[in-house]
Amino acid sequence: MVIGDGNFIAGRATGLLEKYPRINVVARPQNDAEALARFTAASVDVIVFDIGGAPGEAITTITGLLNIDPKAEIIMISTLNFTNVKTAIEALDKGAAEFLQTPAAHTKERSLAVFQHNLTETVYGLGLARQRERLPPKEAPAAPAFDLRPVSRATPEILVIASSTGGPKALKDLLAGLPPSMSLPILIAQHMPPIFTETLAKNLSSISGRPAGEGKDFDLVKPGHIYVAPGDKHMTVEKAGEDAIIRINQGPPENYCRPSANPLFRSAVMVYGAATLGAVLTGMGKDGKSGAEAIANAGGTIVAQDEESCVVWGMPRAVAEAGICSAVLPLKDIALYLNKLAKS
Repeated sequence: MVIGDGNFIAGRATGLLEKYPRINVVARPQNDAEALARFTAASVDVIVFDIGGAPGEAITTITGLLNIDPKAEIIMISTLNFTNVKTAIEALDKGAAEFLQTPAAHTKERSLAVFQHNLTETVYGLGLARQRERLPPKEAPAAPAFDLRPVSRATPEILVIASSTGGPKALKDLLAGLPPSMSLPILIAQHMPPIFTETLAKNLSSISGRPAGEGKDFDLVKPGHIYVAPGDKHMTVEKAGEDAIIRINQGPPENYCRPSANPLFRSAVMVYGAATLGAVLTGMGKDGKSGAEAIANAGGTIVAQDEESCVVWGMPRAVAEAGICSAVLPLKDIALYLNKLAKS
């Protein structure tokens, strides 16, 4: 279901989705009240919601949709401005799955292609996850077994995390579970547009009790601090004398992502080698896979979130199936696992 009046954004999103053979737009309500009336969990797997038309009403509508179906998969789309961002962040806290920035009316072809890829892949991935939830228990596939690697012999000196769809909530749950005694610096690549990442860092600081902020060029990497890659920029780490520092760049996207986890993970290996500890959380696609391979090949340790606890089991699945993980765990168990490794 695509919610929005006949404006440019909702109309373009509908057109892009209708071109995708594995997606069927079954409802096209023009306003919020019509959306609530037409939504039923049985016929709609994913909701795409243009929140830019009436941001003030969007939260009420999203709350209403989640009241009808608490597991509703809602993707918000809009251009970036203060009101839309504030609305989207509140909606993500309430349970919406994702926010995607829409390209401007006269955008470059590359930007439109990225939006089309992100929109269709996110809709399809969330739809598959939703359909799996509806399988009767006897039809649900058994949890797969993976080839696991031994944990690193080196004591971890840094924790790097990759996350995407469903990531903000997963990050909050994970970091809230880490005790203050776990003093590794934590560097995060969460797929989010600009502005969102600054707010995410503030929220992570509040919930974890650790200093947190967007990574800034030449920031010193400090124990116990959290650094979030800024939206639309890659974050890496490099050696500076006896210290490590953050570097920020706007190099080409990897896996359609900027920030991407791959540059972060690869750079951590260059500085910390086998003492690099990585976690790959819920998210679409396979970003982080090549970076996680670099960590594992250097003797470091990778842990992935399991399918059942993910909003979308894309990124963790890619690393799990590649045989480069030392553990594939429910989200609720990952903090304990990481803390145990940090003490080893």
